[in-house]
Amino acid sequence: MNGYAAYPHRLPGGRYWAMIRVCREAHPAPVMAGEDRPKVFDTRGEAAEECLRHLVAFMNGRPIRGETFEVVKPATVARAKAEMLFLGGARTIQVERV
Repeated sequence: MNGYAAYPHRLPGGRYWAMIRVCREAHPAPVMAGEDRPKVFDTRGEAAEECLRHLVAFMNGRPIRGETFEVVKPATVARAKAEMLFLGGARTIQVERV
């Protein structure tokens, strides 16, 4: 579901399309030259290079969730006491398995 794919696809006649699949798409799609036609490459290397360029641009062009964290201070006294219990700052209860 969240997979990526990038590969050159050989066309009849020896030319290539650069096929890209990113996490929000179900199937690979060719890199488009215009709105209505795919970009055609003469060699497999050119198509592979275009695949890399588009995939890296997609991955670097959007923020990653959870990259920065804010320190959240407890809003209430009850929450502060509860957090102290879980962080070991107050009385702890020993649990034994029988």
